[in-house]
This record gives sequence, structure tokens and C-alpha cells, in this order.
Amino acid sequence: MKHCYCWAFAFLLSVYALSAQEIQKIDSINAILVQNSSLKTDSLLVIFENNLKAAQKIDYKKGIGEAYKNLATIYGYEANGEKRVAYNLKAIRIFEENDLKPQAANLYGEMGYGMKRDNMEKAQYYMNKGLKMAEEGNYKEVLDRTYNNYGVLKEMQGQLDSALYFYKKGLAIVEERKYTEGLPYSYSNLAGAYGQMGNFDLARDYFYKAKVIREEINDRKGIAENFTQIGEVYLIEGKPAEAVPFFEKSLLIARKEDYRFLMQYTYQQLSETFKQMQQTDSALYYFEKYAVFKDSINSLETTKQIAALEVEFETEQKENEILRQRTQLAEKDLEVRRKNAYIFGSLGLSIILGLLGYLIYSRQKQKNRQLQKEKELQVALAKIETQNRLEEQRLRISRDLHDNIGSQLTFIIISLDNLNYMLKDTGQEVKERIAAISAFTSVTINELRDTVWAMNKEVITVKDLQMRISNFIDQAQSSRRDVDFQFKYKEKHLQKLEFSAVGGINVYRIIQEAVNNALKYAEAQTICVKMEISDSKYKIVILDDGRGFDINGGKSGHGISNMQKRANDIDADFKISTSVNKGTTISIQSKA
Repeated sequence: MKHCYCWAFAFLLSVYALSAQEIQKIDSINAILVQNSSLKTDSLLVIFENNLKAAQKIDYKKGIGEAYKNLATIYGYEANGEKRVAYNLKAIRIFEENDLKPQAANLYGEMGYGMKRDNMEKAQYYMNKGLKMAEEGNYKEVLDRTYNNYGVLKEMQGQLDSALYFYKKGLAIVEERKYTEGLPYSYSNLAGAYGQMGNFDLARDYFYKAKVIREEINDRKGIAENFTQIGEVYLIEGKPAEAVPFFEKSLLIARKEDYRFLMQYTYQQLSETFKQMQQTDSALYYFEKYAVFKDSINSLETTKQIAALEVEFETEQKENEILRQRTQLAEKDLEVRRKNAYIFGSLGLSIILGLLGYLIYSRQKQKNRQLQKEKELQVALAKIETQNRLEEQRLRISRDLHDNIGSQLTFIIISLDNLNYMLKDTGQEVKERIAAISAFTSVTINELRDTVWAMNKEVITVKDLQMRISNFIDQAQSSRRDVDFQFKYKEKHLQKLEFSAVGGINVYRIIQEAVNNALKYAEAQTICVKMEISDSKYKIVILDDGRGFDINGGKSGHGISNMQKRANDIDADFKISTSVNKGTTISIQSKA
């Protein structure tokens, strides 16, 4: 019998040793830096998929989560947004369910960074969540990267001083940890910020410092990024010809590394570079490359699937939070009952009936409160879910209008400019028609931007409308310096008045129509827009000293009927006063 025990103990030791070796192997593969690897993305996918299976076989949770995270990073380089989000969410679940806080903090930051171009609001939400977890646990191996990535979000929003602050915090931790692989990211981030601030020489110095380190550690993807970034500095500096070789070097490496997102971005930068150099053929060539690449990796269906995955993840988190709250309520309820039972036992038989009645009443009241809270919570969650869906739908539509239709109209303008150049020996009438089509397309783009501006807002404040009108008046003044434009504004109790998105854009369109009519047909020397706000009412008046017209002559045109219809749509009073050689006055105001 003793001999059998020895064999069993030896067998357990051998199993433990094998498991430890497997875990060490899984961790070493997961520690491979995807960015610095010389392997192609297809090879990396096979390696990490096999590593995931190995971790799942022995139920090694940390290894499973890290493998999911690495797979998400690779799909990000391939510009496969749907799989990037799906694998990141799987990794987050593994980390949170197994109390792997440093890994969860790091991945929340990475998720926020990955969403920076799609949804800045969600990007900041996830980034802040990861940063808070990392700071609470003082996870320096997470903080250095998260500070750097948070600086990128600030830079994209034009907050350059804040970006520099976070970049320097990240660099300090990288240097403290002597983390060589992290230095290029800090240097590149600082360089980008200095470039936008106009310090071009310092920006290039930092980019070259980053490139030297990346060459030492054979970070091919990072070297490609640095070439693109150096080219961007020359482009911002107004030296497009010097930017071209760097963009071309970046494309050469990005193709070899199958870095699709960088290829798409660099095509766009080359198109802009040749446009600045007035080489329209090359600009159009690279713009078509960019457009084809973008369409192939940014389909509307993929965007829908990513949004669905994010909603599923957020819903699951909300449900888990509700379950936690219910558990806490149940524990508190149990604690109250135990205390009450102790009190009842000590008081004696004389007051048992009274206390029993009180206990029943307390329990019922508490139950009612709990049910009421649960009902209120369900209603609140339903409202939030509905608002989120409406907001996502509105943002999706506005983004589709801006990205797809806007890009197509821009493509038309570039094509017309190119056509005009190719037909330089053609008659004046053809050139004028091409110029008219190009001008009409530019006007359409401006009107599309106005519509997207309105769609992106739940409400339009008076301040928003005031700034929009002021910008329009400034543009009109710059285009017609022979006309005196005026914008007069009075306000009282500004905070009480807000327009819906439809109401705000209709008011703005009426003002646009009135001013454009005065410019086109009235031959006015002075055009004045007056805006008066009082409590929850408004009045807007557009006056000109032009030649006017006979309003009863039956030739008022579609412009006035369009303005009348827009006023009716927002339940506003519309009036027009004009006569021949006496100017025109148009007013709209809220009904009493």
C-alpha cells in the first residue's frame, strides 16, 4: 500500500510539472509584441490561435484572455473592426471574471484607443475606465501606454497642451521602467504634438529618434508609421514635395507587412500632398486608391455588427450591475431580519404579537420599496437603451452622409477640375458649364455639412444658431465685398429657448434663402439680419435696400414659397413686405 502512495505522489508531481511548462510556454508566446514582430499577420494569426487552443485545453484563464487580446490587435492591423471588437470583448470578460485587474485596465485603454476614429465619446469612456483602474492599482506597466494613448485622444480633439502633459507622463514611466520597446511610442507622440504646434524641426528629431530604436528592435510596422509621420510634418510645414518620398517608403513597408489601415491612411495623405502640388492626376489616382481601400474595409454592415457587439457588451454589464445590486439588497434584507429576530427573542412573550405585526408590516414595506426601485431601474434602463439606439441611428446616418456622400461629391469636384484641365483648349461655354457644376457641387457639400451639423444635435441652442448665422454672414461678406452685411443680436433669458434639430435647421435655411435672394435678384447694397430673443420667444428679421418687387404680380418664385413652407413646418409666423425700388423685409417669429 505504501508503495502505491509513492507512485500516486510521483504521478501528481509529473502532472504539475507538465502544467507549469505549458503555462510558461503560453505566457512566452502571448508576450510576443505584435508591433515588433517580423512575421506576417497571417502567420501571427495562426500562432495566437494555436496558443488560444493550448490555453483553453488546460483552462488557463490569463493565457486565454491574453491570446484573445493579441488576436484583436492583429485584426486591428488588418482593419477588421468587427473581429477586433469581438475578441477584445471576449478578453475583457475573461479578465474581469477572474479578477485580472492589470490586464483588464490595459485592455480598456486599448479598446478606447481603437475607437478613437469611430466614436470619440466611447473612446474616452473606455480610456478613462482603464486609466482609473491602472492609477488605483499603480500598474506602471499599464500606465505608461495608457497615458500615451490618452494623449492621442486629446491631440485629436485639438487639446495640444493636455496631449503633451500626458505624453510626458507616459515617457517618464517608460524611462523609469527602462522599457526600450515603449520609447518609440512616446517619442512619436511627442513629435506629432510638436508638429501640430509648428515646431517642425523638434518634431522631426523625435520621429527620427523613434525610428532608430524601431530599427534596432526590428519593429517594421512602427518604422512604416514613422515614415508616414515624418511626411505629415513636411506636409503641415507646406513642403509637399519633400513629404512624398517618406509616404512612398511607408507604403512599401506597409504592403510587405500587410498593414492595411496604414496603407489606407497613407493613400489619403498622398492624395492631399499632390493636390497641394496642383498635380491633379496624381491626386485623383491616390484618392481613388484611398476610396477603394476605404470601401473594402469600412462597409455599413460591418459598422452595424460592431455597434451590435458593443451594445451586447454594455447590456451584459448593466445586467450584471443590476444582479449585484439585487444581491446587496438581499444581504441587507437578511441582516435586518436577523437583528429583528434577536430583538424579538429578548423582549419576551408579552409583546410577541405586536412585534410580529410590525415585522410583517416592515417586510411588506421593504418589499414594496424594493419592487418600486426595481421598476424605476427597469424604466430608466429602457429609456437609456432607447436613447442610445436613437443616438446611434442618428450618428450612423449622419456619418454615412458625411463620409460616403461627402466623399463622392468631393470626388466629383476633383474630377471636374481635372476635366477642366484636360479640356483647356475647349470653348468658353463648356468651361463655364463645368465651373457652374463644380460651384453647384460645392454648395451641395456646404448644405450637406449644415444638415449633418443639425443631425448631430438633439437640440440646437440659440448660441449654436447665432454662431452658425454669424459664420454664414462672414462667408457672404468675404465673397461680396461690394455689399455691406450686418448681423445684429439681442438676447434676454437665453437659457430658456432651445430649438429642435429640425426647427434650428429650418430657421437657418430661411435666413440663407432670404440673404441669397437679396444677393442674386435685389442688387442690394446693404443686407441686415436682426435676431431678438426674449424669454422663450424669438423674432428674426432680414432687411435689404434692393430694388424690391411687386408681391402681387404673381412672380415671387419658389424661394418665398419655400420659406413660407419651412415657417409653417416649425409653427412660426412668416411675413414679407416689399415694393418696387423700396427694398424687402422678411420676418419670422414664434407664435404667441
